[in-house]
Amino acid sequence: MKTIFKIKIFYLFFATILFSSCELELQDNYDFQSGAVFDEPFAEMTAYEFIQSFTTPVTEDDNYNPEHFNYMEAAIRKAGMVDDFNQTADALRTYLLLNNNAFTGNGDVIQIVTGSAATRETVLDAAGNPVLDPDGNEVTVLLTPDEVMERVDTPEKLEKLRTLLRYHITMDYVDQVPTLAVTQTWYTFQTMIPGNDGIISYKRDDDWDVQINGNGSPMPASARTGGWTENVRNHNYVFNNGLGHIIADPVRNQPY
Repeated sequence: MKTIFKIKIFYLFFATILFSSCELELQDNYDFQSGAVFDEPFAEMTAYEFIQSFTTPVTEDDNYNPEHFNYMEAAIRKAGMVDDFNQTADALRTYLLLNNNAFTGNGDVIQIVTGSAATRETVLDAAGNPVLDPDGNEVTVLLTPDEVMERVDTPEKLEKLRTLLRYHITMDYVDQVPTLAVTQTWYTFQTMIPGNDGIISYKRDDDWDVQINGNGSPMPASARTGGWTENVRNHNYVFNNGLGHIIADPVRNQPY
């Protein structure tokens, strides 16, 4: 019992010292000033200027960064469509930005337009034979995007390239809210291609991710099947001539 009494006396003594030493003046009230910055970092750029700013040199593995736009920038110039991506008269367009990955590989833009997905060329010796490395493999060199676009060498290929790029410009400002107001609902818009062949569909899910021309949309089978449905990779790049979403594969309504 004496032990319990002593413990109580100790805590009472400790509490008295603690509170007597904390008699500080009250701090004045003040208005909190947030240090967060909400400016749009690319709002002074056009879509084309944004694309140009991400045309980087080759990487250490002798390729182009798959997330950048080396091929799209060259394709826009080849198609004579710089003005379409650089215009500022209409700030309510949506640009589906095709990264390098969307151009390379089977079924992607380069093959669609040129008939070949090749982005490298075999190095030949003076006699015209392939140069081999120490392991017996053919030595190849990476073609520049402009060299790849040189294969767009007929009026038909050039028109196909222009059609593909026009389909990736939607003539409305398609952000998640308020444009795609209701989740899991398909909204249709017109691209630069006139008529039914230029219709494109967007929807967003509960996590705000956007899908294009997916199952359940009012699009024809040519737009929904065969791997043509695409999820937006990065959303909402605000430009002074519209909005940009990055995708890693092309989309379509009708076959190019």
